[in-house]
Amino acid sequence: MRRILVLIAAIILPSLAMAQGMPIDSLDGRFDSVFTPSLRASIKEAIPEDYDAQRVWGLAIGDFSNDTLPDLAISLFNTSHPKQEVTVHLLVNENGKFHDVFQKKYTYFETPIEVGLTTDGSVVSVLQKFDESHWRQEGYSYYAGDLMMIDELETRKEDIPALMGKDKAMAHDLYRNYENLRTKESFFSTKDNQTMLHSEFYTFPAYSRLRYVYPGYGHDMSDNSEQFIAKGGSFRRDAKDCSIRRALAAYDDEYIYISVSVRDDQVWGGDEKMEKNDRVSLWFDAFNTDSRYFTKEKKGSIPQFRTKTDSTIYNVTFSLPAVLSTTPRVAASSVVALSDVQREALGNIRATVIRDTANGVVNGYTLKARIPFAYLGYEGNPINSYETRAAEQLFNESKPGKKKRTNDLIEREDYPAIGFTLVVNDVDDPNHPEEFTQQATSSFDPDNPTSFGEIVLVPTGAFYGEVYPTYTKELTDQLIKAGF
Repeated sequence: MRRILVLIAAIILPSLAMAQGMPIDSLDGRFDSVFTPSLRASIKEAIPEDYDAQRVWGLAIGDFSNDTLPDLAISLFNTSHPKQEVTVHLLVNENGKFHDVFQKKYTYFETPIEVGLTTDGSVVSVLQKFDESHWRQEGYSYYAGDLMMIDELETRKEDIPALMGKDKAMAHDLYRNYENLRTKESFFSTKDNQTMLHSEFYTFPAYSRLRYVYPGYGHDMSDNSEQFIAKGGSFRRDAKDCSIRRALAAYDDEYIYISVSVRDDQVWGGDEKMEKNDRVSLWFDAFNTDSRYFTKEKKGSIPQFRTKTDSTIYNVTFSLPAVLSTTPRVAASSVVALSDVQREALGNIRATVIRDTANGVVNGYTLKARIPFAYLGYEGNPINSYETRAAEQLFNESKPGKKKRTNDLIEREDYPAIGFTLVVNDVDDPNHPEEFTQQATSSFDPDNPTSFGEIVLVPTGAFYGEVYPTYTKELTDQLIKAGF
């Protein structure tokens, strides 16, 4: 993860600190050792609008298209239309010319230099300062005509009204990787910078079932590492013995769907005793607070972390069947007694298992399961009420005289989420069921809800992350010319 403090040191052009930005052409001497004269000249062609009025406040040179050629990221302030914002352009070096594959406006707090740029390997990052206690860093990479958001880091200070003086706030870091679906969150005291809580996990973006997800948006995860081995690491020989080849989530109005393919060189199932079989456990946290990390406290009280099991935790375990069967045994548990509706929904849990093979040899299995939202205590899919509120908000903000927000209407952090961890239990010898490996999708502790990962329900028309297909405009223009 590229930390913000490292980035700040890399963004400042020394000559800009004492000036009001620099004309683009004044940087020619700076570019001489990197770009050919024809490549430098193509900058004006790539950024034709008000070219002479643009002032450079930040730039970074690096290979964010990963083709060994230097690309250019540049932050411009338009003096002919002065606003408290700059436009970041990402210029890809292709066929001897720069091509503008990304243009995005970023507001700044006090000065344009607060929008910073840097490159690290094949990723170019944009840092934005909203105010003294709120920063965001976005990382992008260009591949096969698409500019993809790779990761995002946001840090902000959050007031705690019940505390006074220097102790009245804590900071919150949230890092999301949209490529491999890894997420990290930290809370720490602003007084002494001590970590109060740190969590690492996979985020499962769940789209509407059968919805096509454009390539570039990460929607499935895989893990052959040892980081989230919760138990029995010494019994795991290698990734072929126990690892997650692929896992993903989806939803419809009634169910959440989970699919997981597990690498395993010996698949055991069909024993009457569940602990002698390979198993997959799905742990859910249907939290009813604004954040799954905090208990529900009275207004004005000091928030407490949810580090103990509470009433919203549910578990469903699927024990693998015998070789000729595809129906696993199901065992479910919850912290509190189920309601009548939940007990009825429990009977609607379904799953199938198939053994995966390569050259006629079993090398794992795939489990596909559906879990009713009603079993988790929801009246329906949380995405439905969310989309209704979003539609109402959009309608209200479209009324005449209503000032629209400058940020996106639907923020990713507002998407409905369910605490979730997938746990694979691998038995190598049914005669010694106590010797098993447990791999999870988070730093998992079943008695600590803050150790769970999450499922994020992605609304209709939205995606988890951002992808800019740069060939879309060219394709549209050609279709229009062809009469479509």
